[in-house]
Amino acid sequence: MNRFKVRGVVEGFYGKPWTWQERRDIIQFMGKNGYTLYIYAPKADHLHRDNWRQMYDHSFEENFQSLIETGKTVSVDVSMAISPGLSLVHSDECDLNILKQKYLKFAEMGVHTISLFLDDIPQELIHQRDKQIYQSLADAQADFANRLYLSLANEIKNMQFILCPTIYHGTTISQYHQTLGDKLHKDIQIMWTGPQVCSEKLTVENAQMVAKAFNRKPLFWDNFPVNDSVMVPELHIGRFSGRDGDLGTVCEGFIVNPMNQAYASMSVLKNISFYLNDPQHYNPDEALIQSFTQMYPQIASEMIIFSKACDTSPLNPGDPEITVHLLEQLEHLRKKGKLKQMSTLLNETGERICSAYDTIVEKINQNLMADIEPWLNEFHYYGRLMNKMAIALEHIEVVYRDEHPPVETIDAIHEANTQLETALKKLACLKTRIFGKGLRDYALELSITCKGLVKLVDW
Repeated sequence: MNRFKVRGVVEGFYGKPWTWQERRDIIQFMGKNGYTLYIYAPKADHLHRDNWRQMYDHSFEENFQSLIETGKTVSVDVSMAISPGLSLVHSDECDLNILKQKYLKFAEMGVHTISLFLDDIPQELIHQRDKQIYQSLADAQADFANRLYLSLANEIKNMQFILCPTIYHGTTISQYHQTLGDKLHKDIQIMWTGPQVCSEKLTVENAQMVAKAFNRKPLFWDNFPVNDSVMVPELHIGRFSGRDGDLGTVCEGFIVNPMNQAYASMSVLKNISFYLNDPQHYNPDEALIQSFTQMYPQIASEMIIFSKACDTSPLNPGDPEITVHLLEQLEHLRKKGKLKQMSTLLNETGERICSAYDTIVEKINQNLMADIEPWLNEFHYYGRLMNKMAIALEHIEVVYRDEHPPVETIDAIHEANTQLETALKKLACLKTRIFGKGLRDYALELSITCKGLVKLVDW
């Protein structure tokens, strides 16, 4: 079976880091689902990145020790990553020794996978001293990583060393990649996110391209389901797709970067585990259903509907399939002038969404609820919006049949449009985004059409 050698999770996102309890729960969950490596690397930890020269305090060390012990119980290796690239002087032995001592402190606790992250920093040397010694950033990074690796290898038994480079994605190879591949110690693993930072597809061809440049198989860092940066309004709990079934043959392993929402990430990690453990037979639709059925059997069908509404991500950049399908049905009916059928379709869909919302709220566990509540509320708002759209369609259909409707009917049209506008205003105030753009735009156009038609009979 074409199974990945390393199957991991990196807490590598921007924004609010996980709590210690969330990390312990994630590690336990990982162990039960075939994952083998957890990497601590939250960007918001200043001692991980901005103030990396400062040592962690005793409280942090105690909590990190608890992660290591949790990992041991479920066969998950716990790695400490440090990201010094914003201020690192590569030629400075003092900087190297500070970093070495920081890693050794965690090695004393039981860490034997060392991660050096040099991502999201300037792509050129920034210190004059380094500029005088090295020809390029890649030269400096290779030299520094090699010195650090060799120094630590003498003191950490069975050490694994992972490097995340500065240019970690692409469709072509640069001199930076060639230099790292030529000069970096052969036992240092190099991370790669694919063609893009958040890649829609990960292919064997792209992996082979970078493997040739790096002179080693890459260790994939998959930026899904992460939802930082411009993706903060999204909840990535939909289908996991676009990953080649033979990827395991051309890479060292596969590391997943999850969302800031730890418990919401679990269903996606469950989904991805089906791929990691048997990539050649992975089916995205079946895996999604199995994930929710196994994790939330009481609300599985409702969570599947909810996940389909959330299915906008780098893997599916457009509107979710559920939105596209609904809009296609509505447009088909509109072209035939079947406004009543449009109203029925919207009303039934809205009621199904509201019913799913009610069931989820009633039976969901508190940890998951805390993570997904804002998106769940928007899910409910959309159900109600569809109801308001249905009512508006019912009333404006009268205009097509009666050139001189009674005052009561005209008042009902005004009221229907007011309610539709109110529902749209609620959506505009939310900080989340589900169902994509199409349905919201359709509702807005319907409201404008409603106001236009009513002028035909109310003048």
